[in-house]
Amino acid sequence: MSTASLDDLFEHELEDIYFAEHELTAAYEQMAEASTDEDLVAFFEAHVEETGSHIERLVDVFEATGEAPQTEECEGIEGLLTEWEEFTADHDPGPVHDYYNVVTAMKTERYEQTAYESLVALASERGDEEAMDLLKTNLDEDEETLSDLAEMARSFDYDSL
Repeated sequence: MSTASLDDLFEHELEDIYFAEHELTAAYEQMAEASTDEDLVAFFEAHVEETGSHIERLVDVFEATGEAPQTEECEGIEGLLTEWEEFTADHDPGPVHDYYNVVTAMKTERYEQTAYESLVALASERGDEEAMDLLKTNLDEDEETLSDLAEMARSFDYDSL
């Protein structure tokens, strides 16, 4: 798809984050399974549900713009998740792996945050208040999630590594 206009760019970015959210749903399920810390498992399980809400809002944005939901491959998220998969294959479950799960989730949340910031700005420029509000809700939740992850990283028991 050629990106020749603001609308084209908005559609491209929307399809990109829609793909990313689907990939992250599966990844967070895997991170929950790979974590040994009960609080971390609970965090990832809850975040899978939140990510499902993000996807539902994205479907609403697609519908509001008259487009059918579709994906555009998100190589950024794929790269981060490939790194995680490679690390997981080389390391046994335990504190090191748990910490890496937190760090990987922080990386993906920062990616999402930037994507949503861009989409909110593009929706604003398009004058699409409904899309802007839905996307801003996703952004706000991702900002809160990133804050929670940062707190987990700060309070991690580094002596256990």
